Amino acid sequence: MIFRPLEPGDRIALVAPSSPFDTDKFHRACRLIEESGFHVIPGKHVYHKRGYLVGTEADRAEDLIGAVTDPTVAAIIGIRGGYGSGRLLPWLPFSTLKKCPKIFLGHSDITFLHLAFQSQMQWVTFHGPNLVDLDTVPERWENVLRSLTGENDFSWDINQFQVLRCGRASGPLTGGNLTCLTHLIGTPYLPDLTGALLLVEDCNEALYRLDRLLLHLRLAGILERLGGLILGRFQGCGDSDKIWEMVMEATKPFGFPVIANLPFGHTLENQVIPFGLAFTLDTHAGSFHPLRLPFSRALPKNNPAGEQ
Repeated sequence: MIFRPLEPGDRIALVAPSSPFDTDKFHRACRLIEESGFHVIPGKHVYHKRGYLVGTEADRAEDLIGAVTDPTVAAIIGIRGGYGSGRLLPWLPFSTLKKCPKIFLGHSDITFLHLAFQSQMQWVTFHGPNLVDLDTVPERWENVLRSLTGENDFSWDINQFQVLRCGRASGPLTGGNLTCLTHLIGTPYLPDLTGALLLVEDCNEALYRLDRLLLHLRLAGILERLGGLILGRFQGCGDSDKIWEMVMEATKPFGFPVIANLPFGHTLENQVIPFGLAFTLDTHAGSFHPLRLPFSRALPKNNPAGEQ
């Protein structure tokens, strides 16, 4: 899937598939996007509150389906994570949505949607900041803007301190929040991870809980099928060295390359990276990059996505 990069004047839909959000942050982020020349289109139910959720499943699904199927919308940004997007999966008509590919951005609980969109519709999606995170530091929106307007090559240099196990691997990149991903095991919404480069991050999980999540991946036969493992940031999860040590113990029987401390996750530096594209990881060359880019300026404005 290849997208037309965003251009000033494009309409960006804002959806809240998970938890309620800080309205001040919401309005500041909206102004930031509008000052860059785009139009923001909030879902009509985003202000609804139902305990720890934004409205009902029907409310949240209606907003998401409407954003995807609206031909005037060029991109969709999740407003906040928290909890709730997994509850939408039975409500989504994937066969219909597949015909309307859109740039889709978010992280954390929105991992459920990244993985479902990839498994059910073979979409390329973008793991990166949620809307309410955009005004935290200027670099966040700048990175999102460069990424979605086609100026980012989505390549990262890997230094020797980030390499936990050497090697070279190529395969489809996918992943997101480790806790959310693990909860999709045994469902039809988890993509086939055979040969995949799996990128994971997490937040405020004790070391033993991370251990349990990785054990689940191992017992489910997922770790043995991976082509490589990319560890993002594990904010509030304790000492990084202990996390890396635990990961290496869990993956000891397998020979795939492992790298750590990439700039993805619940930290101030949460860069945008496309899921569903083939990437190459080469620790000897110190490189991590896609085999092709997700954007083409040759696509017409009234056809924001296509196959190439």
